[in-house]
Amino acid sequence: MIKLIAVDIDGTLLNDQGQILPATIQAVQQAAAAGQKIVLCTGRPLCGVTDYLKQLGLWQHADQYVISYNGSLIQTTTQTTLMSHQLQFSDYLDLLEFAHKNQAAFSLLTPACMYVTPGDQNRVILKEAATVKIELQTCTLAEMRALPNLIPVKGMILDEPAKLDYLQTVMPKAFKQRFTVLRSQKDHLEFTHPLAGKESALRQLAGLLKIEPTATMAIGDEQNDLGMIKAAGIGVAMGNAVPQLRAIADQVTADNNHNGVGEAILKWR
Repeated sequence: MIKLIAVDIDGTLLNDQGQILPATIQAVQQAAAAGQKIVLCTGRPLCGVTDYLKQLGLWQHADQYVISYNGSLIQTTTQTTLMSHQLQFSDYLDLLEFAHKNQAAFSLLTPACMYVTPGDQNRVILKEAATVKIELQTCTLAEMRALPNLIPVKGMILDEPAKLDYLQTVMPKAFKQRFTVLRSQKDHLEFTHPLAGKESALRQLAGLLKIEPTATMAIGDEQNDLGMIKAAGIGVAMGNAVPQLRAIADQVTADNNHNGVGEAILKWR
């Protein structure tokens, strides 16, 4: 029996209108009522998925979990952090220098806030902050140094796709060793701790809960879901998934506009 189901959000849990279908909500609630852990596994922060957790009936439960920032954090839905892979302030400085040297906008994300330096509030950053419902603060470098208890989790260069294409060609080779580098969207280039990832976070959470890997399921649609699809006992690709994901998945379900998540939960759990 499957005991833990990891579910990606964008393009998986959500349809093309950014909504959770009623049939999906019903399937998730049935699984949770049966004692299964439904774990939203996303590049967003916890504050950016709160509304979805409330719709699913999973919010404020000490025994339900979220893997956020693409595996950098594991938290309960009561906002207790169980695992955190953090960046160093020196990482922030090097990433900021690289972005600004190439006239690109950079943001640093903590569990509850997105920080930018003056002049970096471009269209993409403003849209991202609004989409994931995270507080956006503008601070000088001196102010950033003075912040108490800063927890840097993810760096993001958010800019026009052509600029990010160029940055990937001139990125220092050392960055690929120091960070997990992910082009999560055309205008999103993300940097997290090298040990961060949906795959490793899924394994860690299963270990904490004493759940065998064979008793896990993962459902996703994009390349950043490949690791967790491979790691799960049953890896499920959405009908709208990229070809690489469909090729390695154990099962393929309906697409995100036709209750693919609900179908997978009811069929293979």
